[in-house]
Amino acid sequence: MYVDNDPLVLTHARALLASAPEGATSYIDADIRRPDVIIERAAETLDFDRPVALLLLGILGHLTDEEDPEGVLARLVAPLAPGSHVVVNDGTNVLGAPGPGGGGGPDETARARAIARYVEAGGVAYNLRSPERIAGFFAGMELLEPGVVSVSRWRPEPSPFEEPPEVDAFCGVARIPG
Repeated sequence: MYVDNDPLVLTHARALLASAPEGATSYIDADIRRPDVIIERAAETLDFDRPVALLLLGILGHLTDEEDPEGVLARLVAPLAPGSHVVVNDGTNVLGAPGPGGGGGPDETARARAIARYVEAGGVAYNLRSPERIAGFFAGMELLEPGVVSVSRWRPEPSPFEEPPEVDAFCGVARIPG
């Protein structure tokens, strides 16, 4: 099940997504701000009595605080069966542009300019949130180790090289108890 409201994505989805006897694939043309529509349409394909995974990758940042991202997420999680998993990945501004020592502190000015240019070009505004705020999205769920961390640090593959550098996008995975 894939949900988006971008007409170009819808065109690609119609051309590429196909179901098979092993399972169904579907696309919902909907906006994250209408979680009840998403749930209703998803129930046509998914069995909410069985565990599923809900992946919110870079999407909650498109909601303003006034649009209540925690409430939207709670509504999307409500019908999920115990044992389901929720993944959230969103942008932050805690690291800033990396310098020679690896991380130069927050550089909100450069990021703010980049977001402003994106919006001026027709993009949807993106709201950066702290890792602590992203962790709060998992309230009432069992957050898996290593918790909410930079996406490059969430269980990276073992490597003979040093740890990958952190990036200004943090993620976590949680299990719905029950």
